[in-house]
Amino acid sequence: MSIDIKHKHASHVIIIEGQAFKANDAGQWDLTDIWKTLELPKGKQPGKWVDTKKAKSLEQTGNIGSLNKGRAGSVTQATKRATLAYAGWVSEDFETMVYDAFEAILEMPEVAVLVADKMRSMGNDHSAAILERSIFNDKCDWSAIKRPHRNSQKGLRAAVARGNLTPERAAELGLKRVR
Repeated sequence: MSIDIKHKHASHVIIIEGQAFKANDAGQWDLTDIWKTLELPKGKQPGKWVDTKKAKSLEQTGNIGSLNKGRAGSVTQATKRATLAYAGWVSEDFETMVYDAFEAILEMPEVAVLVADKMRSMGNDHSAAILERSIFNDKCDWSAIKRPHRNSQKGLRAAVARGNLTPERAAELGLKRVR
């Protein structure tokens, strides 16, 4: 019996310079596609980066993978962490751009709504719901909610009697005296 488990970033989409890039089921982005699509400098192709000390370290921890596709050369797949590391190797400006692409859905609710809709249309209802919940939480004025209910003397005494609280901890929580 085979279980198909997708990574938490599976099918997530980042947008860099107006171009959309989608993660695979393993939650990895195709760095070779990013490099080609954005026409990054020839000397900054992912194949050259994977020989660096940082990339080798990331590869050992499963953050980078390469696929051979015949004559076309290899394709470098990378997790969010490795994609950011690659972007930093390309340039500081590109690193900032890629970081901003990953963070866009957290800071711009209007983008998050579009991404959630896209995720839902791709069958990722659970991830879309999580993203929509974070948008809702960001919009709420939580300061308007009343203070949480204080522990009652009766409840604190019962917790001490059952051994769930020490008398000292109960006193810290507001117990006036132990009977």
